[in-house]
Amino acid sequence: MSFQSKVYAPRSRLISSRQSITLIILALIVILYSSIPNHYLQKQNLPTFSSLYSENSWTSSSSYHEQQQDSVADLISTRSAGELGTFVETSAFDLPKLIATKVKSPSSSSSKSMYLDDELDVDETLNGGTMNGVENLRIAVLEHAGFHEEVVGAVLKTMIDIGANFTLYRDSFRWGYDTVLSEGMNYTVKPTPYSDGTFAKAVDNKEIDVVIHISCDYGFFNWPKNKIAYESMKNNKDLELICMLHELEQLKDEEKRQWEKATNENRLTYLTLSKHVKTFLKSQVLKWSTMSHSLNWGKVDVEEFVPIFPVDPATLPDSEAVQVSQYFPKRADRIPSRLAILGNIKPWSRTYIPIMNDLQTALQVDPSIWGYLPLTKEEIESNSTYKSSNDPSRPPVTLHFIGKLVPSVKLDIPPSMKDMVFIHSDLAYTEFYRLLGSMDLILPAFVGWNYYEKKLSSAIPAGIVSKVPVLGSEILLNSYQFLRDPSIVLHASGLKEIEAIELLRKGINPYTYQPITKTITLGSSNSQTDPVSDVEIELTTTEVIKPLLPGKSIHNNENKRSSNSNKFKQLLLGLSSDDLDQVEEEEQGFSEELELDSDTLDMQEDWLEYHQNLYKANGEMFLNLFDRLSKKIESRKLSSN
Repeated sequence: MSFQSKVYAPRSRLISSRQSITLIILALIVILYSSIPNHYLQKQNLPTFSSLYSENSWTSSSSYHEQQQDSVADLISTRSAGELGTFVETSAFDLPKLIATKVKSPSSSSSKSMYLDDELDVDETLNGGTMNGVENLRIAVLEHAGFHEEVVGAVLKTMIDIGANFTLYRDSFRWGYDTVLSEGMNYTVKPTPYSDGTFAKAVDNKEIDVVIHISCDYGFFNWPKNKIAYESMKNNKDLELICMLHELEQLKDEEKRQWEKATNENRLTYLTLSKHVKTFLKSQVLKWSTMSHSLNWGKVDVEEFVPIFPVDPATLPDSEAVQVSQYFPKRADRIPSRLAILGNIKPWSRTYIPIMNDLQTALQVDPSIWGYLPLTKEEIESNSTYKSSNDPSRPPVTLHFIGKLVPSVKLDIPPSMKDMVFIHSDLAYTEFYRLLGSMDLILPAFVGWNYYEKKLSSAIPAGIVSKVPVLGSEILLNSYQFLRDPSIVLHASGLKEIEAIELLRKGINPYTYQPITKTITLGSSNSQTDPVSDVEIELTTTEVIKPLLPGKSIHNNENKRSSNSNKFKQLLLGLSSDDLDQVEEEEQGFSEELELDSDTLDMQEDWLEYHQNLYKANGEMFLNLFDRLSKKIESRKLSSN
C-alpha cells in the first residue's frame, strides 16, 4: 500500500487521522534532516539526529543549550563590554560578530574558557607583554590637518600601553599640546613631518603596514596638498587603513567613494569615538552595502575608541590668564558652584542664552540658593549685579564659557549677571586643562541632536581627562555609554540643567528626588551650663541614594563602603570641617552609622579606577583589531607567493 493510501485509508481499518498527521511530520523531519550534508552539521556543531534518541538525549540537549546560552551571555557581557563593563553593548550590530566568531562547540574547548585565555593574553600585553598581532606591525599614526590633538594624545597613550611599533606623522602641535604630552605621560618624541612627503614615501616604499588616519573625513582630507599621500594609501594594496571619522552629520557619498578601492580590497576599518557614533556609522555602512549590492562594504568593521589621555590639572601651573590655585586640591565636599560649558562661543552652537535666562529666573526667585544676596529695588533699577552672600555652605554659582570666541559674534549677558558669567578664550592647552580641572560640573548644553546621534562632543572626554563630571540625563548616558560614576551626575529626563543644579545645591538627588536627612546633636549633654553647646543639624546628602549606572557593581560598592566606613562623597550642607570631628566623636551613640568624609581619597580612587578601565578597554580594542589586521596582511603575503 502506498504512503498516500495510508493517509487516506478509512479510520476503522488503520490508525487515526491525528496519529497519521504526527507520522507525516516526523517523516518529513527525517527526510529534511538526512538531506543536510554532514560537513555542514559538523561545521555548525549541531547534535546529530541519532543523538536525540540516545539514553542521555534530554540531558545532553538541555546541557548543550545551557552552555550555549551561558557562553553567549558571557561573551556579550564580558568581551564585548570589556572585563569591567566599560563598553555596554546594546547594538544589534555587535551580535553577529559575537555569535559567528566566538561561540564554540561544547565538545571542544568551551567558548568561555577560550575567552578567558584570550583575556589573559590581553592583560599580559597591557602589563608589559607582547602579542604577535602588535609586534609584527609597523604602524603610522597620521594627523595631517593640524586638528584633533586630544585624539592624537589618546591614540599615543594606547599605542604605548600595548607596546606597538608606531610613528606619529604630523607637522607640529598647536597651543603647546606637546607640553601636555610631556607632563601627562612623559612623551617627548617630536612628530615626523607630514607635509614634506615623508609619509607618502614611506607608504610607497611599503615601510608601513597600518595607518591610523585620525582626521580621515573627506572634508579634512580632500585638500590639494594631500593628493600625493591619498594616492599612495589608495594604491598600496598591502596597506591596512583605520579611518577615524568625526563629522558624520555631514556624511555624504564622497565619504564612500573616497575609500571605495580600499574597501573592495578588504583594507578599510572605521574607527569612531563613542557608541552612538559607531551605531550611526555602522548603519550607514550597511546602507551602502545594501544599496550598491556590495559584499565588500558589508565586511567593513566599525570600532569604538574613547579619546582620553593622562593629564593632572592639579599639577599644572597657573598662568596670567588662569588663576585657580585656590580650587586645588579638588575636594569631594564642594557644593556644585563652578559650572563650565565647552565649545565655540556662539549663541547657536550651545544653549548659552537659555541657560543664562534660566539662572536669572532662579536668582529672582531665591538668590540665596545660588550664593547671592537679593537685589534691592534701587539696584534693580540701576542694573547692578548680584553680590555674593559669603555663605561658605553655599558658594556663589559662576558660569564659565570655555572655547573659541569669534570677535564678530556677540553674546548678550544680563547686566545683573555680569560678575557671575566668565568667558575664557584663546587658552593654551595647559591653561585649558588647568581651568577645566577647577570646575565642579560640565554642562553639555547641546543644540539639536547631532551630539546625541552622529558625533562626539569633545567636552565629554575633556571632562573625563580633567576629572570633572558632566551633568546629564539618560539620553546623554544612552549615547555616551562609556560614562560611569564618577564622570557623570545623572538627573531625571526633562529637567533643565539649572533645575538639576538647584536640587543638587539643596541636597536633593536630581535623578531620584530622594534627599536623606539625619538629625544629630553636637556638644555636651548639659545644655544648662552651655545653652549653645547643643545644636541640632539636619544633614542632607545626595550620595547615599544614587542610581545604579551601567557596569556599576552593587556588591563592589558595599565592599568599598565597609572598608571605608567613615567616608562618604559629599560634605553635608551647612557643616564645616571642624564640625565633622565633633560629629565623629558623638556618633558612637547612634544605632546607625553615619558615613562622613572630609578628604578626597575616595574620589581620587574612583577617578583612578575609572581611567584605568577606559585605558584597558582602549588597549583591548586595538589589540584585537591589530591581531585581525595582522592575520589579513599575512594571508595576503601567502596568497601572493
